[in-house]
Amino acid sequence: MTTPLPELLAAVPALNDPQEPFVYTVQGDEIVGTWDIVRATTLYPVGLDLEHVDKDYRITVSFDTEKQSFDVDEHQTSTTGSVGVDDGTIVGGGEKTFFKGRSSSKSFSFSAGGITKDEDGISAKPLVYSFETSRIKEPLFTFLEQHGWERKKGFLGGLFGR
Repeated sequence: MTTPLPELLAAVPALNDPQEPFVYTVQGDEIVGTWDIVRATTLYPVGLDLEHVDKDYRITVSFDTEKQSFDVDEHQTSTTGSVGVDDGTIVGGGEKTFFKGRSSSKSFSFSAGGITKDEDGISAKPLVYSFETSRIKEPLFTFLEQHGWERKKGFLGGLFGR
């Protein structure tokens, strides 16, 4: 039996785990999972290089109460930039990428040798972060399925009954 949407949404806060870097909230009749993957600025004193990285991920679950199904929309943004000095000339660059759709990804980053300012403050420790979509999706999808909701099938899944 499918849990009625108001009861399901009321149970969403129980999904949040303080040990995890992401959080689930209810916005209207949707569940939104957000993950601030990294936001840091690093200064490398040797070359006077300054690098900035900001990566965020959001998953939004919307519901079709008639079909007792849910659909997913994912957004990922990444901004990187750097400024440095090369032979007395100031050199800089940057990139901003956006993704919207369905995805499955895993990434890991490690950088050392600089002084980094992030959400924990300023430190000389290496900047390390990792991201894996399944880490935020699996608990959410399991929760929804345990409450009787089925994931909406895509065009080919509906066409071939998968």
